[in-house]
Amino acid sequence: MPIYEYVCQQCDHRFDRLWPTAAAAEGQQLVCPGCEGTDTRRAVSQVTVLGALGGLTPQEQSAAGAESARRQSFTPKEEIQTLQANKQKKREQGR
Repeated sequence: MPIYEYVCQQCDHRFDRLWPTAAAAEGQQLVCPGCEGTDTRRAVSQVTVLGALGGLTPQEQSAAGAESARRQSFTPKEEIQTLQANKQKKREQGR
């Protein structure tokens, strides 16, 4: 559901409208809620990027941090194999 921002050409009032589809917004003439004028135009809206990770929300950042911490808690396969080989060598030397 797109949200489009509009500006009134008579009073410079900016307002937005939520549309069910982008096609529904095409060709619609809106009435300004400020002055009730009908000379309104769709404006170019500013984009806000959340967070330092390229637009992730705080919840997404938290989930990404938790996933990273979970991955770091795993012991790499090569390290496990080395530990198992060392344990096997100690067993063989103890016999």
